[in-house]
Amino acid sequence: MRTTTTPERPATGSSPRATSVPAGRDGAGLLRIGLHLLLAALPLLAISAHVFGLITMQMSAGILVIPLATAVVALTVLAPHTGDRVVADGMIWGIVGCAIYDGFRLTTVHVFGWWADFIPTMGTWITGNPDDLTAGAVVGYLWRYVGDGGGIGITFFALACAFGLQRWSRRAVVAASIAFSVFPVWAGLMGTVAIAPRGQTMMFPLTWVTITLSLIGHLIFGLIMGLGFHRSRSVRQSWPWEPLTGDLPALPAGITGRQPALPTPRAPHTPPAGQNLDPDTWELWRRQLEANTASRRSHRVKVR
Repeated sequence: MRTTTTPERPATGSSPRATSVPAGRDGAGLLRIGLHLLLAALPLLAISAHVFGLITMQMSAGILVIPLATAVVALTVLAPHTGDRVVADGMIWGIVGCAIYDGFRLTTVHVFGWWADFIPTMGTWITGNPDDLTAGAVVGYLWRYVGDGGGIGITFFALACAFGLQRWSRRAVVAASIAFSVFPVWAGLMGTVAIAPRGQTMMFPLTWVTITLSLIGHLIFGLIMGLGFHRSRSVRQSWPWEPLTGDLPALPAGITGRQPALPTPRAPHTPPAGQNLDPDTWELWRRQLEANTASRRSHRVKVR
């Protein structure tokens, strides 16, 4: 008599909670994220400090930004931490969002001539040579993409992970990202230009055209950054501590994140392909196998 063996449910070796809790939730991880956030904030703060006349960008870059960036990069390379993936994803999507934003901005600058490009001038604040706009453009755009765009991306990704946005819907995440790009990022820019005594002279004049164009650019940046975070939401496995809102709820059906480890082998008779299935997929496969087996048995009875 032919018998059918029903596969066993995979053993996970721990409770369901244990599979969703990232490793490395310690004081060292908190300190690492704090250093990354400090470095992420400095490029934008350096621009505001220069415009307000507090400290020149050449000085702040030399004694603050570059040394801290060197130390953080060395720490990341020599002693990697799980939370570094959040930082890396945030920086990448911040740079991508800034590049797409500049696609719109530079079109309005060089094609329509609606306002000027102050990034090369800002770069000369770092080089200290106001007559060399070519070097200023290279340094300025490097600062803009890696420092400003990447820094904003790191900050948003860290805050979003801290508040559990990785389990929000795409629409909610994008809305939160756009809101963050408008306030404090865009509002901070407008405040610097409007309040600083030489803000409009050093950066750009405030007109309804420049205000509208800069706002549209930040909306584009926020959209891209939000989509990037939603696409990269598996970084929840790398976040060094629980979200401030509490434990993360279960993912919706059909959506799975990065597994921290493969399930343990099922049984000697389990097919090799079944060894790497996650528990939920294994359970669905087992139920389908039982249904197919029952269907074949009923079909044989009818034929006889």
